Amino acid sequence: MVIGKIREQSTLLMILIGGAMLAFILGDLLNSGGFLLNGSPTEVGEIAGNTVDGRAFEERVQESIDNYKAQSGQSTVDNATTDQLREQTWQQMVREFVLGQELDEAGVRVSAEELYDLVQGNNPHPQVVQAFTNPETGQFDQAQVISFLKKMETDEDLKKRWIAFEKDISKLRRNEKYNNLIKKGLYVTKAEAESDYYAQNQSATIRFALKRYSSVADSTVQVSASDIEKYYNDNKSKYEQEASRDLEFVAFKVDPSNEDFEKVKSWADRTKSEFETAENDTLLVNRESDARFNARWLAKGELGGNIDSLMFAAQKGYVEGPYLEGQTFRMAKLIGVKMSPDSVTARHILLKPETYGSVEKAKTTADSLKAVISNGGDFAALAQQVSEDPGSGAKGGDLGWFKEGQMVPSFNDACFNGKKGDLVVVESQFGYHIIEVVDQKGSTEKRAVAFIDRTVEPSTKTFQAIYGSADEFARSITSIASFDQEITSRGLNKRIASTLKENDKTIAGLENPRELIRWAYKSEKGDISDVFELGNTFVVAALTAVREDGFAAIEDIKDELETGAIKEKKAATFMKEFDAAKAGDIQTIADKMNLPVEIKDGILFSANAISGLGREPALLGTVSGMETGDISKAIKGDLGVYVVYLESRSEVPAQSNYTSNASMLNSSLSSRVDYEVFEALKEKAEIVDNRAKFF
Repeated sequence: MVIGKIREQSTLLMILIGGAMLAFILGDLLNSGGFLLNGSPTEVGEIAGNTVDGRAFEERVQESIDNYKAQSGQSTVDNATTDQLREQTWQQMVREFVLGQELDEAGVRVSAEELYDLVQGNNPHPQVVQAFTNPETGQFDQAQVISFLKKMETDEDLKKRWIAFEKDISKLRRNEKYNNLIKKGLYVTKAEAESDYYAQNQSATIRFALKRYSSVADSTVQVSASDIEKYYNDNKSKYEQEASRDLEFVAFKVDPSNEDFEKVKSWADRTKSEFETAENDTLLVNRESDARFNARWLAKGELGGNIDSLMFAAQKGYVEGPYLEGQTFRMAKLIGVKMSPDSVTARHILLKPETYGSVEKAKTTADSLKAVISNGGDFAALAQQVSEDPGSGAKGGDLGWFKEGQMVPSFNDACFNGKKGDLVVVESQFGYHIIEVVDQKGSTEKRAVAFIDRTVEPSTKTFQAIYGSADEFARSITSIASFDQEITSRGLNKRIASTLKENDKTIAGLENPRELIRWAYKSEKGDISDVFELGNTFVVAALTAVREDGFAAIEDIKDELETGAIKEKKAATFMKEFDAAKAGDIQTIADKMNLPVEIKDGILFSANAISGLGREPALLGTVSGMETGDISKAIKGDLGVYVVYLESRSEVPAQSNYTSNASMLNSSLSSRVDYEVFEALKEKAEIVDNRAKFF
């Protein structure tokens, strides 16, 4: 954006930039990994031994985009949606390669006969049911499937999408079969069911002495480098990490200057006189306004704000403004006053030009149907037979009561400007409508107001000034320390983006920051970026942390490790103290340790935590194996070190069988299959994801 604006101002800069771009392109071409000179296809990754070719991957992404457009009715897709579809496509390919390989080896298949049954037979797949459910009845309509398949034979695009749909159903069915095979192999033994029964129902009462780690200040415990290293090695699994980066950055947002506001204000003042005398308001609004002409008839109170009272007190032709709303100068002109029904009920028949081969044929058919109805034809019957609005067509074209502005403009005007009993043909973006105005009620004064809007945008001069500030800031920095110093001395606001993954697409408050994230993964800790232009913001960043896949380095988590090592040393000391004090009952031990005896009752062995103590798995595990009257050895817990006396267990009657518990355990295991089986296979497979280097 800014490069384009500067280029407009300077031939010299254009030459310099052109030279830089040429050097960049040549450099890329000479690079062995470049797109143009690399003899083999660009690889965006590898999944379970299968190379993912970049071109093939992008073709799959484009298919997803095309399907999204067809389903949503949108002609374009924004960057955020494209990123989502690209991620969705990658995950689909991961599932296909990882699970597909396993399914092939297991011999899981879906026959042609089975697929036929899933699509149009007596046992349709849930996705088929969802796609062909009648919105009026809420029931699956097999006739719709048959009708669709017949129509598909003459529509290649529709046929292509249907084949893809069938493939998806086949894949889903294979997955279901595989998971069902695993579920059928799950078995809960009688011993497991019995153990679960007692764990769920038996509770215990304990008395215990607890020496909390917090009772001794961390500052009084000294740990050596070897203590820290030992703690790290003993707990290394806790510190496994994905690659990530931390950034600190300053954002220079490009907002319009006072001069930019004054320029638009001057333009609005000049345009106002033309607006006041214009005979064709539509033409003028479409020529001068940021928003196209859209003057709707509104009752008092519907315009909102001060403009509502002004327009309902004014004469036709009055222009208010220019006035400022946010960063937009507006002018409002009263272009019409009328009495209009409060609401209308109508019915219609919709004909789509694509069904009839052309706009002309659809219009001719609509005129013919209107003539038939005018001569006594049954409107409701015709609507049910030919209308392409399925919602109203099934009800004889009836649309019920609606207020002004709820329908598209041409349809709205025919209903609210006409009178009861009118039968007309109008065109809209949906096709041709044969409309009958069934009834009208109420009458209210309504007014139409046209607006000319002009949003104040930063000028080239403003962009250059902000870019200059960002560039001068970037050039003044030589290190992380000077980065912070310059921020402080200039009164700037530093922002932080933590644990950025290589494929991340967003940073809060920044527009499309992919290039900034990619820079972070090509740079070294302590590097300072050049100026990035992200939408209407210039960004200068410092790379403050680099973490690679694997285990965190000791120096990166030294404070956390030191805290853990101190806790370990306290635990070892406390356990020795308890061992020395162990003589007699729990009260005697507690007295020797100068600790109170605490009581907890109603402790369930199946619980994840103990009220007031939190998660203490070591304590719960020890108690579950004790007999009534036992005193435990010292137990290293999360909160401190315990010695426990098991005072009692609740009496739980034995059962003749434990079928109910077995069923619940089996159900719990089965519910995990769909997710955990695939995750286990994915973890086993080798997956290399290089997408971040290209997208």
